[in-house]
Amino acid sequence: MRPSFFGPGRVRLAIVLVLAALFCLTAAHAPGADRKVRRVAMILFRGETPSEQGFRDTIHASRDFLVRCRTFNAGQSQERLREIMAVIDPSQYDLIYTFGTMATQSAMERIKGVPIVYNVVQRPVEAGIIRSWGDSGNNVTGASNIVATESAFRALTLVMSIRKLGLIYNDQDPASLIQRGEVEKLQKKYGFRIFDMPVRDRESISGAIGLGVSAKVDAVLLPADSFVKANAGAIVSSLNEHRIPTIAMIPEMVSENGALISLGPDYYELGQLAARNALEVLGGKRPAEVPSQTVRTLHLCINLRTADRLGIIFPLQLLSMAAVVR
Repeated sequence: MRPSFFGPGRVRLAIVLVLAALFCLTAAHAPGADRKVRRVAMILFRGETPSEQGFRDTIHASRDFLVRCRTFNAGQSQERLREIMAVIDPSQYDLIYTFGTMATQSAMERIKGVPIVYNVVQRPVEAGIIRSWGDSGNNVTGASNIVATESAFRALTLVMSIRKLGLIYNDQDPASLIQRGEVEKLQKKYGFRIFDMPVRDRESISGAIGLGVSAKVDAVLLPADSFVKANAGAIVSSLNEHRIPTIAMIPEMVSENGALISLGPDYYELGQLAARNALEVLGGKRPAEVPSQTVRTLHLCINLRTADRLGIIFPLQLLSMAAVVR
């Protein structure tokens, strides 16, 4: 008898071939199958933060682009930042991501023809990074961690009286100097005066704190300063030992370093906002056409363990609105 074409073996083979063809057809038309490859250089000043994770998670989820990121980390070194800017070839990238005021300004000095998307820049207009929030007037757009210094200060005045406010900041960081100017404007309204505690390197930290202790400051403000954040563990620990409350502009200083209170944006969310701007630029928009963004919700964070150590009692109304670290 002549073997049938529809024998069991041939049927199984036919099914396999049909399934394989269907798989190839589906893969060819799957969302994102034809994504365009785009290259992004990420220039960081103080290393990885939740912002970078938020940026990558969002940009890698794009259906239109397959984004390959390469990270350059200055590691808190201005010299290393200059070296990065000297060797980086902007023509190899479709977009430049920068973290912080210093890295963004450095990139802007050298890179003119490639879009720059900044992140975690406290005062982009005052720092000369953008012309206005709606129109940068250049090849830059991004996301700002701007926080009204008055809001953070007002929260602390609910639980304690401040007459002398210590301010630890890197006097070589433009963003820190801008924040100091804002605090200075609040002196008359809230009846305190600033006591400067500038730092430039790790060796100067103990001396700056010693000055604050000798001056008997009522509290110390920790601005959104990359150097201060990188050394927040040592700074906050020493201030807590001297029973001096700390007001942080970066929420992670409360949860990670033991600062008393903070009011600020979520860094992961900032990364997401920066990524959305980046995707609009990669999609063909000029950076000047993409408004710079800020988070809509600020997060109040209180460290109860530090509060207990300092003998500070927060009102229940304030605690009900805060993320509490125990």
